[in-house]
Amino acid sequence: MRLKFEHSDDFRSLRVLDEDTGKDVGIIRLGGAGVDSNGGIDIWLFDGKYQTRVEHYDIAVGFVLGVESVLNHRADPQFASKAA
Repeated sequence: MRLKFEHSDDFRSLRVLDEDTGKDVGIIRLGGAGVDSNGGIDIWLFDGKYQTRVEHYDIAVGFVLGVESVLNHRADPQFASKAA
């Protein structure tokens, strides 16, 4: 799995795509100056299984890369559970 960001038409959000499958796996909503916005960045991945709100773009990127790393690790047969 390799996740990448793609700008949406409104430039207030980024789509998160899995480059390997081409599937849309989430969204990053960038905060703005609207009445209900505190300027945070909301991240919603894999139907909300992984979600958070952060204040800085670099932290948002780190969160997405962390989710990618964990999911790749879990899918690696070398690390599969050997429970009986």
